[in-house]
Amino acid sequence: MVIASQSGHRLGALTPEENTALATTPADELLALPMLQPDQVTDSLHAYQLAKRGNSLRVMAEAVRWGKRGARINTISPGIIFTPLAKDELTGPRGEGYRRMIGLSPAGRGGTPDEVGTVGALLMGQDGAFITGSDFLMDGGVTASYFYGELAPQKTES
Repeated sequence: MVIASQSGHRLGALTPEENTALATTPADELLALPMLQPDQVTDSLHAYQLAKRGNSLRVMAEAVRWGKRGARINTISPGIIFTPLAKDELTGPRGEGYRRMIGLSPAGRGGTPDEVGTVGALLMGQDGAFITGSDFLMDGGVTASYFYGELAPQKTES
C-alpha cells in the first residue's frame, strides 16, 4: 500500500511519454528527467502534484512486476484527513483554502484516519484480491468539485 494524494489528480494531463518516464525511470535518475527540471516545475504545489502523480504511476508499473510474485500493490489518494498535521494546516496560513475545499466538496467534511484504514484493509484483504495497480481517490468529492463544481477555476469571458 502506497499513499499518494488527491493533489496528484488535479495535475493537468501529462503526455504518454511523461507518464512512462515517471512510472519507470529508476528513482536515482528521476531528477534528470527534462519534465522535472527547475524551469519546468513552476512552484512547490506543482512539485507536490508531480510527486503524488508519480507515486500512482509507479505503483501501476510495479503491479506488473509484483503480480508475477503473487503480490498486489495499490495507492490510496486521500484528501484532507483529520490528523494532527491537517489540524495544523487548517489553522495555518493556508487554512482558509483548506476550509473552502472541505465546505464546497460533496461530502462537506474532511475524512478520518479510520476511513483511510478501511480502504486500506479492503485493498490488502481477501475482499480486495482482484484489485492491483489501482489508485483510490478518497477525498469527499473535492476533486470532483475542482473539475465540475464550485471549486473549478473560473473561466473569463473574452
